[in-house]
Amino acid sequence: MKSLTTCALLACDVFKEEIEGFAAQGATWRTTRFLEMGLHDFPDNLRSELTSALQAIEEDPEIETVLLAYGRCGNGLVGLRAGRARLVLPQAHDCLSILLGGREEHDAALRETPGTYFYSPGWIRGKRVPGPDREDHLRELYRERYPDDEEMLDDLVEVDRESFAHNSCAAYVDITGNAEAEAYCKGCAHHMGWSFKRLPGDPSFLEGLLSGPWDDPDRFLIIPPGHHVDAREDGTLFARDPR
Repeated sequence: MKSLTTCALLACDVFKEEIEGFAAQGATWRTTRFLEMGLHDFPDNLRSELTSALQAIEEDPEIETVLLAYGRCGNGLVGLRAGRARLVLPQAHDCLSILLGGREEHDAALRETPGTYFYSPGWIRGKRVPGPDREDHLRELYRERYPDDEEMLDDLVEVDRESFAHNSCAAYVDITGNAEAEAYCKGCAHHMGWSFKRLPGDPSFLEGLLSGPWDDPDRFLIIPPGHHVDAREDGTLFARDPR
């Protein structure tokens, strides 16, 4: 892979294993920064964190391009503005679209198995996925608020579990060959009473973002300096000139 010495990489921590794998193959960027996973739960927070990170990155005058390893992420990228450096980002719903190889592959997986909940090595590392560790974490979190009410704790954990009632399949997506994470996903499927499916990931989308070229508009969007990210009704992103 290429050495992109005038590029900065700003990525969600959910991609840490995958990006470290590419770096081991020789991919390098002038600077790499990860933001915590889960910021898309609050899109305004994600946009604010990305804006602050971009401002810090642009303090390096050598950086001409910032690669964003993010999808649309609940419109968290909508409104994000390119400053001095241009931005390059994938045309993707979210991180799973990127790991599966594109929006079409993501949509096809959902059509084939409605009710799919997607797991990946990063999400499993964060223990945010439906399963026993998530429930244990929530129980401890709620215990700080209701230390003497075990029945309340049971009810709150059950409410969270019921929020996944429309899901019926745990689909594991991986481009790293992480057998431990796959086994963990199988255990989560068993715990939730779901079926399990392994979906082969496609590294080409993420690799293309990390090394270029970015001349395929169906896969990548370039935001020139001074422009900002906007979204169409179909969810695709485009560069809007604020003038």
